[in-house]
Amino acid sequence: MNPVDSRGPRWSTDVHQADWIAGRLTPWEGEYRITIAVPTGFEAYARVLHPVDTPDDGGRLVRWAEVAAWSGMPLRQDSQFHSIALPPPSGFGRQASAAPAGPPPFGSSGPREGSLYVPDAEVLAGIARGWTATPEDCWFCAWDGFGWEHDHASVTAVFTEDGTPPEFVEEPPWDPVPEPVRDGPRVRLPNREYLLYRGPAEAVVATAGLPGAWGQCASLWWPADRAWFVASEVDLEWTYVGGPRGLIDAILTDSRIEALPASPDDPVSRVEDWVTGWVEDLVDGLLARGEASLSTPRGTVAAQLRRPGRRGGGELTIQTTGSRFSGYRGSDGYRPLSRGEELRSELTLYLTLAVLGLAGM
Repeated sequence: MNPVDSRGPRWSTDVHQADWIAGRLTPWEGEYRITIAVPTGFEAYARVLHPVDTPDDGGRLVRWAEVAAWSGMPLRQDSQFHSIALPPPSGFGRQASAAPAGPPPFGSSGPREGSLYVPDAEVLAGIARGWTATPEDCWFCAWDGFGWEHDHASVTAVFTEDGTPPEFVEEPPWDPVPEPVRDGPRVRLPNREYLLYRGPAEAVVATAGLPGAWGQCASLWWPADRAWFVASEVDLEWTYVGGPRGLIDAILTDSRIEALPASPDDPVSRVEDWVTGWVEDLVDGLLARGEASLSTPRGTVAAQLRRPGRRGGGELTIQTTGSRFSGYRGSDGYRPLSRGEELRSELTLYLTLAVLGLAGM
């Protein structure tokens, strides 16, 4: 398949190259493990942490270790971003942490989900190419939900130097993916479909410069000899790597990127005990009084409950407000509630998401 241009992806319809992956993934059910995203069977695994981009601070990148240093929380193998960005109050059991002494090193946004930071991807490709016999022959999957293509015509105003009214020129829809690939077969894995392309290990960033891609790197990539596998699951703030022990050791010790060791049995996500405790207090307050609030080092959550009645469901109103340090504004959310015995479960779900959102997720 010919490339779109000399720098772009070499798109392919040879989706059978990915047939081996599904059989080595674990099902999306129960407690999700990392092997829903990266295949089982590799000697070792690592988790490459996506940095936080801070547009309000000149686009400075903030690594997780800097956030952990601010909060005083340890950066462990199983840490989620909220584990370090949303510290518990002082005196919270064994997880006690002194209140952060100053403003957090990041604003309202957390790490980018679903893609490696481009310079990190380039570093990772440089490391990984030394651990395969086929570094010039790798396969890449780009999630088809990123919406790079323009599915409708756009209108551009063309101005002239003589001050006459501009002319409006209609530009046809544009798609960086060739039609045979866009309309052809996809790589189909549990809950995800992907477009396929081919190139050397460094082609992981081939999609990043496409118009509308906003620096989006490949979602999945592996060499033709299947010596290793890299997976940036679209909803996660990190990237998994499986491969030889030597490769994983090289990733963990390279100071240019930030990575933690991983195990196939590690859960994809978890909620810290103190967050669970905060949410339980909120739910108890709502059920007892119809309203409840929470104050954390990253901001506040206030909630009001209108209970479901005989003739209809209820409603949960949530307002979150950033701390005086974070600089982000409050937001309101309205959640319909169903009748029946699931009220506490629904409240717990919605309030957990609201509290975790304070961490910048």
